[in-house]
Amino acid sequence: MKKFVVWLLILGIIVGIIFWIKNKQSNSPEIEIGQKAEDLGREHVTDIYGKSYSSNPPTSGPHFPVWAKKGIYDRLLSDGYLIHSLEHGYIIISYNCSFNPQTNTFVKEVLAHDEPAVLSPDSKTPLMHMLFDLKNEQEAWFRPQNPPAVEVELPPEFTSDQCRSLVESLKIYLDEKERVIIVPRVDMETRIALTAWARILKLNDIEDTKIKEFINTYHNKAPEKTVE
Repeated sequence: MKKFVVWLLILGIIVGIIFWIKNKQSNSPEIEIGQKAEDLGREHVTDIYGKSYSSNPPTSGPHFPVWAKKGIYDRLLSDGYLIHSLEHGYIIISYNCSFNPQTNTFVKEVLAHDEPAVLSPDSKTPLMHMLFDLKNEQEAWFRPQNPPAVEVELPPEFTSDQCRSLVESLKIYLDEKERVIIVPRVDMETRIALTAWARILKLNDIEDTKIKEFINTYHNKAPEKTVE
């Protein structure tokens, strides 16, 4: 009888310890991956000139009624398209081959074509107006095979062997989830940035664990659920 009581007490202590550990874990704050950005809403517009965003690259806010689908893009895309992709749960991996981690400098200005595509009569600025021809509201999207016209030439650093190597290294993350986009960007203060809806992760180099955690945590967690 005494042995039974002793074992019962031991069992009770073990159960109590397990309960205490689980309760402590449940009350512990979740580790955040990347930074939270202010949610600026989901207004549809055809011109984003003069619009302000809470991060660079943007993670929410006014955007075009057309979005970009999965893949690697070889040109600068307007934030108007990319924010809409974020709204649909995409993860966007932006890379800046003009950024130099040693000097912490980057190209701040890019030159448009001598004969740019037709722009907004309001903004007259490249990458501000929706140029993609919305022929069918049921197919309000594009892929890398049929992107909008090039409005701005990428700086020469984006054609270097080092840049091609970076893109090849990022390419593996397309297989991580269904909604992943890789796109060049010239005005970032880091070499790489991952964005999801109201979330951003900035990196100066590829950090595999952080990138995979960000993708798996925020993939398809945006306000609008769609069938892709």
